[in-house]
Amino acid sequence: MAPPENDDVAYRDGREELRRGRVEEVRDPGPHAVYRIRNERTNEIQVITQGQREAEAPEAG
Repeated sequence: MAPPENDDVAYRDGREELRRGRVEEVRDPGPHAVYRIRNERTNEIQVITQGQREAEAPEAG
C-alpha cells in the first residue's frame, strides 16, 4: 500500500545510507507507484519508485 501524501518515509536513492523524507505527491498508487519526496536533511525534491521505498517507518528525531 502506498503511503499517503505528507507521510514520512525512508528510502534509498543509490547512495549507501538510508534517506528520510516526506511524501509530497503519489502517482500511480499501487505496486508501481512513483513518489515525489522532500528530503528532510537537504530539503531537495527526489522522485523515487515503489522499489526504493523502505517498508519500515523512519526513526523520529
